[in-house]
Amino acid sequence: MKYLKQFLCGANIFTVLPFYIAVYYSKDKNYSYFFYTLVAPFWFGFFNVLSFIVSEKYNLTNNQRFIGISILTSLLVMCISTIFKSYDHTKQEWLKYYIGIFIKYMLIWNLIIRTIENSF
Repeated sequence: MKYLKQFLCGANIFTVLPFYIAVYYSKDKNYSYFFYTLVAPFWFGFFNVLSFIVSEKYNLTNNQRFIGISILTSLLVMCISTIFKSYDHTKQEWLKYYIGIFIKYMLIWNLIIRTIENSF
């Protein structure tokens, strides 16, 4: 039951809505918005459960857990987007994208998901 709670804390509308809006208005994406709306909640839910399991096993604090998963998932998104050429970006646009993803993921994990978890 505790893993279900973790999954739902990560896969809720408050977590994915900022990304839904950003992707919806992105004009240079090379993937389906519909597919993205299906994958995004599972992405955050899965990684929230994974980070919870790792934090329990290694006795990590919430700060260590959320900062670590923020960095890990933002790097994964950057790599996946670059490898699969998810956007038609110039080098300058890719740099802005990477910085934006890093900031968004730090905020989502450390503010939104963490707050939702602490509320339950």
